[in-house]
Amino acid sequence: MKKTLLLAISFIANFSLAQTYNNGGLSTGPTSKSGVAAPTGYTWSELQNNTGNTTESNTSAGFGGTNSSATTNLFVADDFTIPAGASWQITSIDFFAYQTSYLGTTSPFNTVRVNIFSSDPSVAGAVSVFGNDTTNRFASSVDANMYRIFNSTVPNSTSIPGTTRKIWKITATTPVTLAAGTYWVKYQLQNVIATNGGFLPTVTIPGSRGLATFNAKQNDAITGTWSPLIDNGNPATAPDYTVDMPFIINFTSTTLGTNEAMQYDNRVQVYPNPVKDNFKINNPEKVKISSVEIIDLSGKHIKTLNGAVEYNVSDLPKGNYILKIKNNELTKVTKLIKQ
Repeated sequence: MKKTLLLAISFIANFSLAQTYNNGGLSTGPTSKSGVAAPTGYTWSELQNNTGNTTESNTSAGFGGTNSSATTNLFVADDFTIPAGASWQITSIDFFAYQTSYLGTTSPFNTVRVNIFSSDPSVAGAVSVFGNDTTNRFASSVDANMYRIFNSTVPNSTSIPGTTRKIWKITATTPVTLAAGTYWVKYQLQNVIATNGGFLPTVTIPGSRGLATFNAKQNDAITGTWSPLIDNGNPATAPDYTVDMPFIINFTSTTLGTNEAMQYDNRVQVYPNPVKDNFKINNPEKVKISSVEIIDLSGKHIKTLNGAVEYNVSDLPKGNYILKIKNNELTKVTKLIKQ
């Protein structure tokens, strides 16, 4: 079952996409675990250790997903789910990458290729429903106001936070309407520095090395082979963890409200998910949650929970649900799996 991914919904027609680019599962806050403050206006994106584990952490700051030479032609892919009964008119998708030691003031990324499939593209028979592996769909790229850093305290404090890995947000134009279902987005970036393709950071959740349901994959376009993206851990004896890739899908839908402009943003997480009794909401935007509505996949309202630090769903039957996370200005929607 696909991991929890989040829809950020705005009821304002002129919603600014930049409101979310430096939040979510990439940003870990303005102060590193070792107490070092990020430069003014920026946050860190720091590799994580599981809460309570002071001997093991993530080790991969980013993975290859670029075409940078005759021998390096890589794509990455990850899945997303459109709820039952919904139809999304997608306009664009935002991706994230960094170029180590790049000193320019404009983004080094000027190419993005996008191919959306109706099933896992690593499995024979997958059908492309939009795009291809060759067309450049680049629209823009801006500073994401984050620096990628290694864990500054676990398993030791020898990694000093630095500013050599500035993260950029790269937007691709992707005009397509998709019905309900689970899809995979396969994508590739390209750098103005042809010999140095850059790296794509993974979804980062404070206090967690990752979720068991993370399932991003990498495709070597030269050999035609696919492989799961794995963080091997630090030290080498640490358990391996699968990873997810952060992206934002910008779209409109007629099923969750009239003229709603939405974002499906897999940087934001509900955890644990699947849940047995209680769950929490990773809330990087620090919005004040007034209520959480639980809806089944047919659209029927099941119950409403008041805003809290932790939410109890022990009385829910097992199955899949939609959460509407509300405050006075925004409604965020995500899928919850009840065990």
